[in-house]
Amino acid sequence: MNSSELSSELNRDAPSGTVDTAFVLKYEPHYVLTDLESEIFGDIGPKTKVRESYKRKHFLKVAEWKAVGVLPGLEAISADDIDFVTGVALDDDTPNRFRLPLLRMLPGVGIPMASTLLTVVNPKKFSIMDSRALIVLHDYNLVPTDNPAQMDYQTYRKLMKSLAKGANCAPIDLYRALIAYSRQARG
Repeated sequence: MNSSELSSELNRDAPSGTVDTAFVLKYEPHYVLTDLESEIFGDIGPKTKVRESYKRKHFLKVAEWKAVGVLPGLEAISADDIDFVTGVALDDDTPNRFRLPLLRMLPGVGIPMASTLLTVVNPKKFSIMDSRALIVLHDYNLVPTDNPAQMDYQTYRKLMKSLAKGANCAPIDLYRALIAYSRQARG
């Protein structure tokens, strides 16, 4: 994509300002942390990191929070398949560029769910990529698309880490601010 193609895709009605510390401080407090999300990041993530793979029940808890629409299909995945695939994806020796594609090998796991599985285990290194976050970043002219299927995850992850560093917060806090902003912007 050349620069003229990219500029034609940019949102000319973008909000003024930037995604920075003030943005995070303004919107992240409006994000409502559910009990399920607290359990996922406070208990399941750390346990999974130590175990180095997801237990089926923990995998399904993450799916209940992030991918309820495809939960019935994810419930059909065997515990052995979840353990094996997540074990390879979360192995310290697995290059980052292979982690998301490995997780997507599980039937019904798309980019948002795969990125969530990675983020739950390491919220300082990975970022949840979904259409709501991409819409805001696209509105601010920071990404060329608001479609997770058309956005390279590694590019997104690096952008989120960079924005989070600039905003002096963790990528998960930035994600929550983006989600809170998207909910407020819709009314």
